[in-house]
Amino acid sequence: MATIYRQHRRQQAPSALWPALLLLGAAVTVLGLLLITNPFATARTLAVLAGVALVLSGISETIAAVRSENTAGTALFGIMLALGGVIVLLWPGVTLRVVALLVGAILIITGVVRALVTWASRSSRGTGRGIAGPLALAALSVVLGVLALTWPGTTIMVLAVIFGIQLIVTGVTEIALGLALRPHGHS
Repeated sequence: MATIYRQHRRQQAPSALWPALLLLGAAVTVLGLLLITNPFATARTLAVLAGVALVLSGISETIAAVRSENTAGTALFGIMLALGGVIVLLWPGVTLRVVALLVGAILIITGVVRALVTWASRSSRGTGRGIAGPLALAALSVVLGVLALTWPGTTIMVLAVIFGIQLIVTGVTEIALGLALRPHGHS
């Protein structure tokens, strides 16, 4: 989810953060694949996968805040994701319905925050260039959250697959960013 703060890669200097983004991106991608390949898992397994994925995404966003144009907003987004993941992880014996409701609420809140941070970043730069992707992800997050809250029993498996897809896209994006930020001397 490290797409909020994107600057033009040509303008970015290499960063010591690239290994962390690479590792977190790989972990988030693997968790997304696990959610897609096992959407019928028990509530506890889905809760653990979703919780860990949210925590890792939150850590990645918080690390990415260092290079963000809107550092405070990006860090807030990351902290919210991580806290949502911790809440999911700390709730033992959770039911599928509760997992759907928690993930739905987290998706709506983080989608709104992502849109606000993207919009604020656009306003501070004075240009709307490069905001379509982050705004589309924010809208997708809100729509998925509303669906999860509206039909938690019906949509939990669909939510697991779609959340898995979102995690894969996020993970691959973080890997690409990590590779783009590595020093030029590395192959």
